[in-house]
Amino acid sequence: MTYRTERRRALLPAAALLAFTQALGPASVLPARAANIQAQRSAGFDVTITDNVDLEPDDRADAALILSPFAGVNVRGEGGRADFIFDYRLTLDTTLSKETEVDVRNDFIGFGTAELVEDMLFVDVTGSASQPLIDPGGRTSTNASVGRGNRTQVVGGSISPYLLNRFGNVAESELRYRYSYTFVGRDEVGDSTTSEARARLSTGPVFSRVALDAIAEYENTDSESRTGDIERSTYRLNGQYAVSRRFFLLGSGGYETIDTNSLNDDPDGPIWYVGFLTRPGPRTELRVTYGERYGEPDYNGSLTYRITPRLTFQAGYVHVLETTQRQFSSFQLAVDPSGQLIDPVTNLPVDITDTDPGFGLRTEAFIASRFQTSLVGNYDRNTVTLAGTAEEREYDIRPDERYLSARLGWTRRLSPETNLFTGVGWRRTENDDTASGAATPAAGVLGPAAPESDTFSARIALTHSLAKDVLGSVALGRTQRVADDEADEYTENSLTFGVRIVF
Repeated sequence: MTYRTERRRALLPAAALLAFTQALGPASVLPARAANIQAQRSAGFDVTITDNVDLEPDDRADAALILSPFAGVNVRGEGGRADFIFDYRLTLDTTLSKETEVDVRNDFIGFGTAELVEDMLFVDVTGSASQPLIDPGGRTSTNASVGRGNRTQVVGGSISPYLLNRFGNVAESELRYRYSYTFVGRDEVGDSTTSEARARLSTGPVFSRVALDAIAEYENTDSESRTGDIERSTYRLNGQYAVSRRFFLLGSGGYETIDTNSLNDDPDGPIWYVGFLTRPGPRTELRVTYGERYGEPDYNGSLTYRITPRLTFQAGYVHVLETTQRQFSSFQLAVDPSGQLIDPVTNLPVDITDTDPGFGLRTEAFIASRFQTSLVGNYDRNTVTLAGTAEEREYDIRPDERYLSARLGWTRRLSPETNLFTGVGWRRTENDDTASGAATPAAGVLGPAAPESDTFSARIALTHSLAKDVLGSVALGRTQRVADDEADEYTENSLTFGVRIVF
């Protein structure tokens, strides 16, 4: 029997939760009647049977029995001076196969805002803990307990105090500092911290047709890997002109300096864009800009279209310079009317138990072109979601990489006590292994490039209320990979039984 106690990895989410709580400390001085805090606790036990616990090629597959007790809490708080929301779940996976292994799995996500001085001084805080893929082309399963060797614990978050000042209805200023961190459970990737300072001066409501923002920003990302360091200063003036109540012209101009060891030529220089924002009706909003940044054309856009009151389409495209560690500390969340955490780009629920592994970890900075889209339908007894992502990462010191993914999910309420979920997914990784001027990275845990492959998955799950606040579930999943390299192909089938108590 072997017992893997990655103490650092297990304690990091607890530290993140403590920091999250302390950052919202001012809320504790509120009178009890001014705060509305709701907490839902849960505990349960999952039993998983899999025919390929390590996601190896079929001729080397090992079956396993995985026992997974868990406990969690969902907290929602709303008061006169603070609002916060977070979900946390702790799972202990005991894998019984050729050897016995015990792993701790932490899942956490949340954000909050506190008002320290009325109408003047505020603080925002975010936090997350998850187990993403280490390598972008790593192997995945429909069950988070399977293929654990392909993932690692990552904790990210930020704290951001800021000062607002209003000059009547003429102007408004903002001074903000933001400290963010990302702790990675694998030393080959490395941790990182980022310090940001931002000053903004904006026109006030007295200017009914014209809105201007003068912004100065400084960012310094310090990574354990030299290729993950980024230092940049940005100065820009953004403008918006209301042609009508439903159509606005957009424009921006400025200058940016960037210093990083990941790019052969730092993309310093002018930045600019022109575009428009339109709301032709209560169901549609479209924003499109075109310009230049990072020494290349810069496109950005977003679209929200409420096809019917129950069916919504959303899409977004961004062009950014970042690191994978930075992604985990700069995430954005929103809350729907039911109190569910959602992704504001896709409008999809954010579930901390979701097995979506992301697109892996890299030590180098890269320029990403990322497109996300979703179609969400909420009906009386049915919820349908269709989501897709396309991302291209441009590197100077490794081959460029591309990732595509799509998933379709359908949840139907069969009865007041029973829900049925079915879903299918697809992921594809590609790389330019002959990219011009790209040096070949040394072999290691991340490999020289994400292998080219297609991974298909399917899952069906049934949840039934066994008694008041007691839920039983059964789920069947299958994953299959097709790759250019036969050694990277595999299939995996899993069957999971579970019970969950809410109290």
